[in-house]
Formats: sequence, C-alpha cells, structure tokens
Amino acid sequence: MKKTTYDVVIVGAGTAGIMLARELGKFKQKVLVLERKKSLLEFSFKTLASFINLEEFGLTNYSVAQEIDFAVVHSKSLKEKVKVVGLTLDKVKLHEEIINSLDDDFIDIELGVHIKEIIADAENNYTAVKDKNGKEYTAKIFVDASGTTGVLSKKIGLIPKITDLATGVEYNAKYLGNDNEIHLLIGKDYKGGYGWVFPLKNKRAIVGFGTFDKIMIKGLKDNLNAILELPTIKKLVLKDNDIVEGGSIPITPVIDKFVSGNLVCVGDSVSQVNPIVGEGYKFIFESAIMASKVIHQALIKDDVKLLSVYEDQWKKRFETNYIRSKVAQKRIFSLTKKDFLIDVGLVLLKLRANKKNVETLSGEYK
Repeated sequence: MKKTTYDVVIVGAGTAGIMLARELGKFKQKVLVLERKKSLLEFSFKTLASFINLEEFGLTNYSVAQEIDFAVVHSKSLKEKVKVVGLTLDKVKLHEEIINSLDDDFIDIELGVHIKEIIADAENNYTAVKDKNGKEYTAKIFVDASGTTGVLSKKIGLIPKITDLATGVEYNAKYLGNDNEIHLLIGKDYKGGYGWVFPLKNKRAIVGFGTFDKIMIKGLKDNLNAILELPTIKKLVLKDNDIVEGGSIPITPVIDKFVSGNLVCVGDSVSQVNPIVGEGYKFIFESAIMASKVIHQALIKDDVKLLSVYEDQWKKRFETNYIRSKVAQKRIFSLTKKDFLIDVGLVLLKLRANKKNVETLSGEYK
C-alpha cells in the first residue's frame, strides 16, 4: 500500500539502500525507496568475494556460490596461500533475499525514478527531492544510497563531483583450479592493475581485470583477454564465452563526513567501500545498520541533529582501519609495475603470520 507521507526517502535501491530500508522497516518507519533502474536485480557485476559473516546480518547461505578457505596471492614468480574464511556470493540471490525480507506495510519502492536535485527551505532544511520530471518526494529525513553516482552527496559537496574510480571487467569461465581458493594476481603483466579469479559452483569461476589507471580504462577488455593468455591464468580458467561484465568502485581519500542537516549518505555515495581489496558489502551493510539505528532515534526524538551520531559511530568503528587500508593500497599499487618489488612483497608476505595477512586482505585490523 502506498503511503501519503514518509519518514524517510532513500535514493537508491542498491547494496546500502535495501539494507537500510530493511532495518528501518523493522523499526516500523515509513520508507520510500526511489531507484533509477527498472529492476532491483540489475547489476554490472553479478558475483563478489567477501569475508562477510552472513548470519551477523540476518542472512542465510542462499546466496553462497562457493565457500573459500584460501586466498592465493600471485606475483609473476611466486605465490602465497593465505588461510581465510571467505565466500563467493551471488549478488542476485543476495539482493533477492534482502528484498523478500522487506516489510511491505512500511516500505514502498518506486522504480525508474531519476532524482535530479534536493530542495531546501529558507533555514537550509531539506524538504524534498525532485526527479527529472519535476515530481517532488517529501520526507522528514533523506538518504543518498545512489552508489558511485552520488546524486545528492556530490550535489551538496560531501564528495567531489569527479571522483577516482577503480574499474574492472570480468568473464564467467570454466574453472580448472581448486574450488575453495580465490586468486589475486599482481605484477608487471597487469600493467599497474590487478587480476582475480573467484570460484563458483559447477566448476565455473569469475576471472577479471581491474585498474586504477584512467588511461587503461578504455582498453580493459583487451587487457583482460591478454591476461587470459598468461600461464598462471591458463592453469586456472578456460574462457568459453564472450559475455563480459564490468563496473566501478570509488577510490576517494577516506571520507568521514556523511551527514548534512536531515540528509544522510550511506555506501558508495560516500565511498564506504574498504580501500584495500574493494570489500564492499560487509562494510556497507554494517554502515547501513548503524545509520538505521541513528535515523530511528532522530525520528523518535524529532531531532535531526542526532544524525551526527552516525558519523561519530562510523569513525570509531571504521576510520582507523580505512586509513591503514588506504596506506596499504597505495603501497601495493605503487609497486605493481615492477615484478622484482612484487616478488619481494610476496616474500615478506610469506614471513608474516597468517593472521596479519588476513587483516591486510580483509581490511579488518586489530
């Protein structure tokens, strides 16, 4: 049933938006989710590897494509196997599970809505968001969960209008390796980028190539095809189709400003992906749940100033880890064009305790 008034309007029904909607529905807040796509299950990437514990987020194993016991890091000459507890996830099934758990009594979703601006009154309180057709949507609190588009976060200056992105492409290919191992590949052959192989079920895997280099982006598919000819890759996958998928994640400096008045930003709209390996879902889900509790309190007490608590809690939980991950990211990718330095890095990885290597890969430092 459509509501006439809403407590919260969420712009974006991706990772952050649907998790936030689910949590606010539990609090019995009236929520409208606006999504520019015509489908809630349209993705540029259909799989991901994650260190997420699904039970912590009230999710089942429905979306698990493969359980992962090892992350194998490759240079041109060496490799190191890190013992991990990870998963390859089917994004479609993961989102299906969350969407099916939404409380229809409190949550409405409208598809095909392109939000263009946010409207403020004379006291600089946001009163509505407006779509490309001029229709306005009102609420007490607004949320930007629009991903890298940053529909609202960029408009009000919480994030730069032009942001750096890590962009990747991948194939679903026949898998020749061990089902319980993901593979991360760096070195000169990857031209300053990086490669990955994530196993799925039925001896299939995702093989991909990504880069931070703007110059490389136009040639991503060609570079992916080139690395498929590398001996290390050929031992792991066999390309048997030409269907390529692709997408981007933000690589801005660590951001800790997510609130402006009665506007809250969650997820890629404020670069909440962990910098080190692009681990997004675990951190964004946690951020969305954190934001939902603060939004609920602000609505109960009718005080949007309480929304700043979300920033304080996020900083306490994530900021140090993100700063360390950002340093590690810069260090790793400054070395990727020199195989000798990457080999040295792999040797150092071998000398470290497995626990420390897991911290680096997962972005969860103790």
